[in-house]
Amino acid sequence: MMITLYTAPSLWGLPSISPACMKLETWLRMAKLPYKAEITTVQEFAAAPKGKVPFIDYQGKLVGDSTLIIEMLKEKEGIDLDANLTSAERAISLAFRRMLKENTYWGGVHIRYNMAENWRHYREVIANILFPDAPTAEWEPFLEGFHDNILSQLYAHGMGRHSNEEIVQIICADFQVLSDFLADKPFFMGEEPTTLDATAYAYIGNFIKPPYGSPIVEYILQLSNLCQHYERMNQKFFSDRLLNQSIPVHS
Repeated sequence: MMITLYTAPSLWGLPSISPACMKLETWLRMAKLPYKAEITTVQEFAAAPKGKVPFIDYQGKLVGDSTLIIEMLKEKEGIDLDANLTSAERAISLAFRRMLKENTYWGGVHIRYNMAENWRHYREVIANILFPDAPTAEWEPFLEGFHDNILSQLYAHGMGRHSNEEIVQIICADFQVLSDFLADKPFFMGEEPTTLDATAYAYIGNFIKPPYGSPIVEYILQLSNLCQHYERMNQKFFSDRLLNQSIPVHS
């Protein structure tokens, strides 16, 4: 049965501007599960089981959260991309995936929402996605409230309580250990990609591809093995898709 993936749109050469959406779509392609991607509208977002993207329609049921979706599909479809890993390798994979999702992610939020110049551009991108034909007066109050909510989440997580320099230190350390572990391997666990590769690909890409300056981005770009891993995954799993789309911003 075809899976419907409700996701965030492509931009900047990325399959999705959301790391979680990009991770899940990559995993679906790696698992060779048939799916169709739908860019989530405001109305569909209201039906999201967890109040966020991605979510899927699977056998008539809406399921949310990329990690829980993958675990459900592994069980229902009998697919395990990590089947050949040892128990120790599975533990390492889970630890890195948790780091990227629960800690590193917030560095990306900081770059897009908490750096004023970057937010001025990114708010226009979001406005064009959600309100493509609406005048500024209609979408500006919504996005200001949305922005405040994201910054509250950033603060509540703890990352938002740090200075810019401290955030740079924390997130660069995440990417350094990721680079150290990858070393000169083609994929994180060896010769074949696993779930960790889908996750890392999505997060690396969502830092290095958007046009937003940050010392974090400059640091990652110097980690050549991570950048090469991104390109390797891109060619292996998304070579069929034109990934240089652009979304115009409001003038």
